[in-house]
Amino acid sequence: MSQSGNVGVKGANKGDLESQIRARISSLSYLPTTVAVAMKFVELGKDLEAGPDQYCKVISSDPSLSSKLLSLSNSSWFGVRNRVTKLQVAVNLLGLGTVRTLAISYCLTGLHSDLKLSAEESRAFWSASLCKAVMARKVASLSDKKHADEAFTAALFQDFALPVMFVVAREPVWEMLGDVDLDFQARLQKERDLFHLDHAEVGRSIAQKLELPELYVDAVAFHHQHQSLCEFVEHRPLADALHAAALCPHSLNIWNRGDMDQLDAYLRSLGVDDPAQFLKSVEKEFSDVYRYFEQGECPQANLSELMIMATRELADSATQLVGTVHSMMNQSAGNGQDIHQLLNQNQQLEVAAARDSLTGTLNRDGFTRRGADLLTKAGRYGMNMAVVYMDLDNFKKLNDTCGHAAGDKALREVSRIMLETVRQTDLVGRFGGDEFVLLLNDCSRENAHAIVARILSQVSAVSMPASAAGTRVSITLSAGIVCHNTKDRPAMLDTLIAQADELMYLAKRTGGNQLKAA
Repeated sequence: MSQSGNVGVKGANKGDLESQIRARISSLSYLPTTVAVAMKFVELGKDLEAGPDQYCKVISSDPSLSSKLLSLSNSSWFGVRNRVTKLQVAVNLLGLGTVRTLAISYCLTGLHSDLKLSAEESRAFWSASLCKAVMARKVASLSDKKHADEAFTAALFQDFALPVMFVVAREPVWEMLGDVDLDFQARLQKERDLFHLDHAEVGRSIAQKLELPELYVDAVAFHHQHQSLCEFVEHRPLADALHAAALCPHSLNIWNRGDMDQLDAYLRSLGVDDPAQFLKSVEKEFSDVYRYFEQGECPQANLSELMIMATRELADSATQLVGTVHSMMNQSAGNGQDIHQLLNQNQQLEVAAARDSLTGTLNRDGFTRRGADLLTKAGRYGMNMAVVYMDLDNFKKLNDTCGHAAGDKALREVSRIMLETVRQTDLVGRFGGDEFVLLLNDCSRENAHAIVARILSQVSAVSMPASAAGTRVSITLSAGIVCHNTKDRPAMLDTLIAQADELMYLAKRTGGNQLKAA
């Protein structure tokens, strides 16, 4: 793997690197549509009656994907005599299974492009992910072929955090990937030592930001924890497949002996008599998929030999990866469209019922329902959370002096500041006349304090006209914050809110316009 543009991390502590990782995650915008495309093709794979026309409808919605498949059909790889110009012909030529695999696999290329990886770096990460995906599909097919495409997609996303971590700290991540003495447990620990997070935790944050289905969030979060996979993934063959993929190497030319032995024993426990021969079938399928992308050229993923040899150099024989898929087809007609419209109307009514009409924040019921759900998920993934209770200082005086219209305007302005300052994954709720509660999701103590400090600072700059003479009244907030690590112990949302409320009153009693923390 190239280290072009490598930036060292000397002098940077893991808190700095964690902040950089989280900033990268917050800025990501490259995968939502491509993930949706992947999900659509997974659905088509489950529908035994889905035919080429349905595949063509999805493909034709994206010029990039259409162009790639037509180009592939006309390549020397297939040796067709007459030029293929119709998608239906291309799909028939390639086969539904191949089209489905290719479309799902395109999802990761947008990530690499957005991160500005070199062609060599992109090939290294992508080929390793593709190999894991093929392994998962082969293992899932041992007992339940109907979950094979789900296994392929979930495994493809297992390590999509590694390129993000690589661009933040190229040298140490590159060294970890190239260290044959590190098994997966030791590598995870070195990642936590460096970033305060491992790639499964970073990947889980990315998957949640991109709003992947829960199955894929769990597949990313727990791919190195077989027991948790079996607990949270509904189908055991799928959990087994994801665990097998996790034991494959992060770099195709480097494989730790301990991980090899674990995979060998694990495959035997699943009924594979000859793991080396099974790996050869994985290699063949990997080569077949890769050849479609590169029109005949393929790196040598000799996993069966790596199981005997400690390392093997990867052949450098690939060209630049294909471009990313940009949009998903939005298709519905007749009754399907009516149902879709009805569901949208119901969803809009549910959203409206959960909102405070004056401020646009969640009302108490809406906040409580969503907050409880977030806290449950936080406990599953061991995330840090923060609950903040805020109250306007001297709000009654503002109403008495300036009138209730001015009070309503102040509430709307304070709410706007809160909503614009918190992140997309956070919650803001109005609990009373001038009382607000924030739930900061997957947020460190330092970041939570910084978010609240920004809100207090921006609110204190707001003032309301007190009279026609031009005098103005300033607005300030008192705030209490409770930070909670769900790894340590579970917690009830009501308990955290009550604790933050007590701290808010302490801030108010000591002068207001300040934050008190546990």
